[in-house]
Amino acid sequence: MIFLVYLLSFIAISAVDAFWHLVLFGKLYSQWFAPVARMVGGKLDLQLVPGVLSQLLLVAATMFLVLYKTGGHPKLGAGALIGAACGILAISVYGLVNYALINNCGIKITLLEVLWGPMIGALGGVTIAYLAGKWL
Repeated sequence: MIFLVYLLSFIAISAVDAFWHLVLFGKLYSQWFAPVARMVGGKLDLQLVPGVLSQLLLVAATMFLVLYKTGGHPKLGAGALIGAACGILAISVYGLVNYALINNCGIKITLLEVLWGPMIGALGGVTIAYLAGKWL
């Protein structure tokens, strides 16, 4: 059952993350990434393996911390708080490091990443807490 919790959490978090990056703010992200991204024929050359691996690791770390810190019986609030902290560490910090190091990394994209980190993290933590509470 723990694998099912992980798999469903991964799918849910990845779908919401893709919606954020491709639909809601796709134009802004593509404008920012174009000068620094791997491009082939004018299109982003997404490296699928490291992209999926990063998502797998983020979900695994969030799931571990949510279950570990709650003794395997997470409540939604605890899941949200722990997940938000994971999102800050993974996504918000990434956005700030990009701003510090990458030329032409604008403040808009940085603020989006700083805001998105705790939001997607909290969603992940709540998803994991809900599914774990249901099946573990």
